[in-house]
Amino acid sequence: MTAQNACCRCESVTMGYGRKMILSSCTLTVAPGEVVGLVGENGTGKTTLIKGLLGFLPLRAGSVTVTAPVGFCPQENFLNRSLTVAEHLRFIATIGHHRFVTEPAYRERLLEETRLSNFLNRQIGELSGGTYQKVKFVTAIWNRPALVVLDEPCDGFDWQMYLLFWQLLGNLTAQGTGVLMISHLIHDWERFQRIYTLKEGALEAA
Repeated sequence: MTAQNACCRCESVTMGYGRKMILSSCTLTVAPGEVVGLVGENGTGKTTLIKGLLGFLPLRAGSVTVTAPVGFCPQENFLNRSLTVAEHLRFIATIGHHRFVTEPAYRERLLEETRLSNFLNRQIGELSGGTYQKVKFVTAIWNRPALVVLDEPCDGFDWQMYLLFWQLLGNLTAQGTGVLMISHLIHDWERFQRIYTLKEGALEAA
């Protein structure tokens, strides 16, 4: 697959901190409508690779091409605890720059399906762990990006939310959104078109 018809492509990416090498010659692609998994034990460099892909960390070698607007759900708790859920989502809406950004029906349906409508006026700092994680996920898909990058997105989900999570991703991929999902453990392998394993700094097709 060429970079031109992929949502994103990492080619021979090498990364490290100081003298410590974390990743060596890692290559992966995500095509439109694909769900791609990236698995590996904690500390193997999955999040480092994603931060390099998104431009948050510098590469030592290799190249990254991202050809689509990106929605990102990091593993870290990044939401502003002093804002309400509604305020946070309005902020996310202002940083979307593509054709889906003015589609209110999609957003209203998303709030209803995730049951976040009842929490819109609640401050982020008052949310339970599961609801907080829901808001994190919703911010990643709020603007209906063409590429969604998810780092351990299901932590704290109950079973119903876990099923809804896959339903929502299925709706997006059916319309051409590519998904890259990072986890130390993947249960539903059949939901992925491709899975990469990161071990000792190198990527392998699982």
